[in-house]
Amino acid sequence: MRLADVQQEWSQDGTFADADGTLVRCYDDVAVLEHARSEPDGNGHHCEIAAGSTGTVLFYSTGDQCWLELEYELPGRIFGVVEASKTRLALRNEEKYPR
Repeated sequence: MRLADVQQEWSQDGTFADADGTLVRCYDDVAVLEHARSEPDGNGHHCEIAAGSTGTVLFYSTGDQCWLELEYELPGRIFGVVEASKTRLALRNEEKYPR
């Protein structure tokens, strides 16, 4: 799935539910429950994202089916789009950056 293929509104406000029904916000980290592919890089290449990989939520779609744009810190910085129902909260933003 590519970000350009999701024809819905995108937001950083509010919350969405993960696979367990836990409410998640942007900048929280989620674990991907199934294998996924990254967005293409500047050369049109995709990176394979293994199940269990963790990414930071940048945006989520507000339509009938919730999609997430995630940023992964794998060997490099990559982006991917996955269904919210195929993710699980891994770490809240407040836990990453305590005040």
